[in-house]
Amino acid sequence: LDDRTRGVRVVTNHRPAMSDEKERMVPADRSNWNAILKWSMAQQGDGTSSAPAREISEEDRRWLLDAMESGFIDEIKRMKDIIACISAGIEATHDAEEIDARVELMEELTDRVSGVDNGGDLHTLGGLEPLVRYVASSPHARLRAAAAEVLGTTVQNHPKAQEAALGCDAMGPLLRMAAGEGDDAPPTDAAEAESTTTAEGDASKGTKELVKARVKALFALSCLLRGCARAQEAFQLGDGFALLKNCLRVDHNRLRTKALHLARHLATLDMRFMAACVDAGYVLAAAASLAGSLPRVLVEPDAGTTDLSDAFTEEDIERGQVRESALRLMVDAARMVDFDAVPEAADHLRSAIVVNAINAVGKAYTRFGREEKETYRDEMQLCAQLAKMFE
Repeated sequence: LDDRTRGVRVVTNHRPAMSDEKERMVPADRSNWNAILKWSMAQQGDGTSSAPAREISEEDRRWLLDAMESGFIDEIKRMKDIIACISAGIEATHDAEEIDARVELMEELTDRVSGVDNGGDLHTLGGLEPLVRYVASSPHARLRAAAAEVLGTTVQNHPKAQEAALGCDAMGPLLRMAAGEGDDAPPTDAAEAESTTTAEGDASKGTKELVKARVKALFALSCLLRGCARAQEAFQLGDGFALLKNCLRVDHNRLRTKALHLARHLATLDMRFMAACVDAGYVLAAAASLAGSLPRVLVEPDAGTTDLSDAFTEEDIERGQVRESALRLMVDAARMVDFDAVPEAADHLRSAIVVNAINAVGKAYTRFGREEKETYRDEMQLCAQLAKMFE
């Protein structure tokens, strides 16, 4: 046993629960910063006095220095502590409190690695490998999603971190997670009837958490692929193009939007990837997504020409994001493809499914109110641009 003074901590061979570890890792008290702000404002007065600034007393100086010191956090030490906490029990099932604690720690880690320097430090500290293991084998969808978000944030715009993630074999687990593999085991303290586990491979009927996990996996893949030729090759070898097409078939707006963004990025890399995207049917899939996300003025005929802007819902916003993403993919494909090198692109772009989708959404625009037209201006311009290409 190792007893330490000041916050006595007893070290034993038994590893405490994550929730216990988390309690010992609460960041420095932010109330000190509020106290510093109030003290500073009190010293300044209202700015109208011509009296010279008074000397700070030794007592005030000590209080200020102590308050500032307690507010600083050693970023590297904090990241190492978080990694140590989340690295055990990755493949195990946990109770609800434990899952919440691990998710909260990974969310904090996401915030910390958003800085480029910290993103590079994560691999040096041994943080990437346990995150990949979470993505590959955690039975809880929330934990897989949280780990994927840390991975994506770490490698975003960071070539060294991208290479390090590939060195940890991150591509395969992320592809499988984006494809919908893996169940969502209930917390160990949940009643059996509350289980959200679904049949393996039945991604379209998966729980809300399973779909969220797929969205986070696509985010991580997008960050890993951007500007990294090695990751792009691994994505293609891992049948990533077919995976994206399957994501576009899932009736979930955020998943479709993420998949459309990634498909558009890949299509515009070079003509080899453009050909792979056309061959995978991305243009046709984008048109199907556009037709499947029509505005309410067409989906709900009773809406007539009423301005629905005051009743915008999250569903309206997400459907709009799907439409704009689909239109951007088709516009970029039409503008950038070499029709001699990829002749089937012309057939896809002029297919009935594309033309009908453009006509349907164009009809909806004519029934928009003033505020709706302002909200969806970019989308409407993209649609007009695409329609003009077919003239």
